[in-house]
Amino acid sequence: MSPLPLPPRRYLLEAFDALLTQVAVLAPDGEILEVNRAWSVFAEESGGRDSVGSNYLQVCDASRGPDEADAHATAAGIRAVLADRQAAFELEYPCDTPLQRRFFLVRVTSFQSGHQRLAMVAHEDITRRKLAELEVLALNHSLEQRVAQRTAELQASEEALTRLNVQLEASQQALEEKNQALEASNRDLAQFAFVASHDLQEPLRTIGVYADVLRHRYQGTLDARAEGYLGHIGEQVKRARHLVRDVLALARVSVQPELQPLALEPLWEELTASLPWPADAHWQAGPLPPVLAEESQVRQLLTNLLSNAIRFRSPAPLVVSLRAQVTGPDVQFSLQDNGIGLAPEHTEQVFVMFQRLHSRVETGGNGIGLAVCRKIVERHGGRIWLESAGTGGTTVHFTLKAAPA
Repeated sequence: MSPLPLPPRRYLLEAFDALLTQVAVLAPDGEILEVNRAWSVFAEESGGRDSVGSNYLQVCDASRGPDEADAHATAAGIRAVLADRQAAFELEYPCDTPLQRRFFLVRVTSFQSGHQRLAMVAHEDITRRKLAELEVLALNHSLEQRVAQRTAELQASEEALTRLNVQLEASQQALEEKNQALEASNRDLAQFAFVASHDLQEPLRTIGVYADVLRHRYQGTLDARAEGYLGHIGEQVKRARHLVRDVLALARVSVQPELQPLALEPLWEELTASLPWPADAHWQAGPLPPVLAEESQVRQLLTNLLSNAIRFRSPAPLVVSLRAQVTGPDVQFSLQDNGIGLAPEHTEQVFVMFQRLHSRVETGGNGIGLAVCRKIVERHGGRIWLESAGTGGTTVHFTLKAAPA
């Protein structure tokens, strides 16, 4: 296969002129020997200082103003290439107009023509690429600023969170100290109430004994008024002793109980068998899941609730039932009776200590039983409430923690 013939010289010159890059050929002293059409157009726009015949090195050396440094660097690069100190030289530089921002890349290479080393200088318009690079740089800078801002915000949030954690730990420690002090105070109060209640029993018992002695020894010799006085003394002594026992029961539940798995069905059977039920009463209980509780306090809770059902019964035969339902980590109990009931607006009042809705003569009691029940349930981490239709019957709901399977 024969080689392709070389193109005529006129084609080479036309191709040289067709280049969009501005190209010039320089003599060893910097004189411009040849330029293409793109260089000529640019030279005309710039005032013709760097056209054929002018000395490009002198034009660069004479440059002043914003372009001075780039022009001087270009001249130094051309001299280095012509002196064969370096193979090529490249420099990117701005060349703005009043209406447009532009960037160029100057490349300087050399070639041998006869006995002379000539330089070829090419200026390529790289505005589009440079603007894209600058945009990327601006975006990166903006992103770095945003990252720095987010980092600073995150750091500030972490520092604020650390301060809050320190404050929370301090608050928790203070709360624990207050809880410990409160527990100690409750223990001291419970001990005081126990001692006071125990010490009050003896003088009350003595007063009751002397009242009985007076009644029996002087029976028939006292008038009706004296007999009434002695009767009132005995009743008040009995009431005071009941009140002391109730206060003692309340003091016993003031200390946080130690929770243990507790089977309620045996406790229910034992408790119901010991209560003074009416002859026509009927009581029953459904399946009772085990709970986490303290046995003596749960015994006191059920005793108070069942005693209230017996005390506030209606003329109809008494019916009492206990049901249980597991609700998540708790067991909800419902103790229902068909007694005299109470008005719905009083379902919260009855849990207040010494609050009574009926006279003491009718039902007895000191109005402290349900207050003890609430104290027990809350000490076990549960809650207690009443439901009543007002026309008869009451349902007491309370929750206790379910025992682990």
